[in-house]
Amino acid sequence: MFSEAALLLVGDELLSGRTHDVNLHRFSRLLAEMGLPVVMARVVRDIPQEISAAVKDSLSDQRVVIVTGGMGPTNDDLTVQALADAFDLQLVRSPLAEKMVRDKQREYGLGMPISALKQADIPEGALPVLNPAGIAPGIVLHAGNCVVICLPGVPRESSALIMPCLRKAGVKPRSVNKIIFIRTWGLKENDLFDDLKKLAEKNSVVPGFLPSPGRVDVKVSGMGADGFAADVMKKLGSRVYSTLRDETLEEALGRKLLSAGLTLATAESCTGGGIGRGITAVPGASSWYAGGVITYSNNLKISLLGVKKKTLEVHGAVSEQTALEMARGVRRITGADCSLSVTGIAGPGGGTDAKPVGTVWTAVSCGEVEKAYLWRLGGERESVREGACARALGTLFELLP
Repeated sequence: MFSEAALLLVGDELLSGRTHDVNLHRFSRLLAEMGLPVVMARVVRDIPQEISAAVKDSLSDQRVVIVTGGMGPTNDDLTVQALADAFDLQLVRSPLAEKMVRDKQREYGLGMPISALKQADIPEGALPVLNPAGIAPGIVLHAGNCVVICLPGVPRESSALIMPCLRKAGVKPRSVNKIIFIRTWGLKENDLFDDLKKLAEKNSVVPGFLPSPGRVDVKVSGMGADGFAADVMKKLGSRVYSTLRDETLEEALGRKLLSAGLTLATAESCTGGGIGRGITAVPGASSWYAGGVITYSNNLKISLLGVKKKTLEVHGAVSEQTALEMARGVRRITGADCSLSVTGIAGPGGGTDAKPVGTVWTAVSCGEVEKAYLWRLGGERESVREGACARALGTLFELLP
């Protein structure tokens, strides 16, 4: 019945920059996977007339309209009333919604203030949906061949409510073309485009390129997707770390380490713990990650990792020799089977003609193998740091069978 979707994000805080929205990204991906591409997205101020007008503008045949934000118990939560106004409906106290609110207030030990019952008032004819992660119920309102779904703006709550609301609305997944994600590390978007152009033509596909610092995802769909993916993996080898859309480089590396029965330790300078943070975000990483150290100063590189003072005097902190000695040192103090190190100039200052901003050395030490790599990274400070993390992880991923 439904073939497309629209998103309305309500909240002054989104337009002022005080709050970073994640619902657009999350819902767009979910809906696309269900065969409901998002054809419109709009951010609306907390003004009832503007919310109502935006709802009306979003209506179209066979469309799912999802509205987030402004569903709480306070006077500045205006979305539900605005929704009712858009369809000339009255707000009514829903017995089912009231029970949901009362049960949740009790569950959270919050008592039962009268103001909380505002969340039980919904447009006449609308359906309430139990909120698994909060108090305000979701709202489903059918409007001809459209349906409007209202969700709280808090990502934790909206994420928990979106699927129950879609089911309540009768929205079912539609068949879509198979989509393959080829996740790569250490390659530039424009280089990938050039390298894969002939393979794309051969398989009659038009790939999409989704870059982030140090990593690029290649998205492809259609009849030739499988053949293209096979050709790309053969061409790029271990620069492809996964074909699972949500698998991270850290997770892929962890699989390899577990399979080989190896442990890892990290020594970081310019990345300030970014590698360790990414690794420890992986559930179960303690089975293969021994730990890491942040040796930002030269003194700590010397005293903790055993980097030679002469190495730093002759070659500098950002050098092949220092990176290798950092990798050796962290293996020694942790007893890990493998190690990664990174040292570089993230900027915006600190660069020289010989070592400009973006100069990064990474090193890997695993068994009897030691290798160091020089990278010249572009972008702002955080982009350099993120890119360095990806390349350090990727070099060990490439080294392992």
